Amino acid sequence: MTKVNKIVLGLPWYGGPDIDCYPEYFEMMSYFGRLRERSLWFAALKENYGEISPEIVQALPPLDALAVTGDDTEITPEDGIFEFAIANQTRLSLPGLARERLVDAALQYGADHLFMWDADMKFPWYTLLRLWRHHKPVVNALGFTSRDPQMPCLYRIKEGYDPINKAPHYDSDNLYDIPKKTLITDEDIDGSIAFGAGVTLINMNVFRQIPKPWFNSTGCGEDWFFCVRCYLNGIPRYVDTSIPTLHKAHKVQWYGRESYEKAREADPDTYERLMKRENFV
Repeated sequence: MTKVNKIVLGLPWYGGPDIDCYPEYFEMMSYFGRLRERSLWFAALKENYGEISPEIVQALPPLDALAVTGDDTEITPEDGIFEFAIANQTRLSLPGLARERLVDAALQYGADHLFMWDADMKFPWYTLLRLWRHHKPVVNALGFTSRDPQMPCLYRIKEGYDPINKAPHYDSDNLYDIPKKTLITDEDIDGSIAFGAGVTLINMNVFRQIPKPWFNSTGCGEDWFFCVRCYLNGIPRYVDTSIPTLHKAHKVQWYGRESYEKAREADPDTYERLMKRENFV
């Protein structure tokens, strides 16, 4: 019997897709459709002919035409059927709550994996398949901060003690030097790894093993909180450092009298046109 890989595409977004990332996401949904279609085609060939010639597989066009990373970006007849569903949580003030509800939806659907990404991230279409091929309970594509100073969203968990609450206290150090390996985990950073979950694939058995809350937005990043919860429950976390992710920067601009006067000096024609139309409705 052909195995079925049920994957929920979880979107923990504040609104719709980011305006600068939307074209890639639109095309990515087409990619997921091609991936599923090919897996169904493989399953049908196996059912009718028993086995599929490697020459036929190699002659197929690539699922991701832009991929330059080799065979691990393609599916094989042995991978089984890929089935996708979409879970969307928008306009929630707490990203942790959004992620919690995505997990609930994926559990109700009976998913094998939950693939989550943030609205302000860009990454190759093959990322899902690359992360899936690692066959790890929690695996993340390394991201970077969207503010200066730039740094990897990669951390080492620190365990301490809170004398006021008389309970363990957890903090973390930023990791600036990325280990020179494709897939890294605790042993590669001499500690317990945590990450920013901009693009992450999670086996649903993780959520069956860890009691709620899985994510928490109060006082810390909900993704960091999730990594700590995994650490406390003995679930290893992995980070793929080879996937080229991009995180959109959010630069704040402040306007006041000085900037206004500089703008008028730099572009007097525009302001002259504006003043001539001051009674325009």
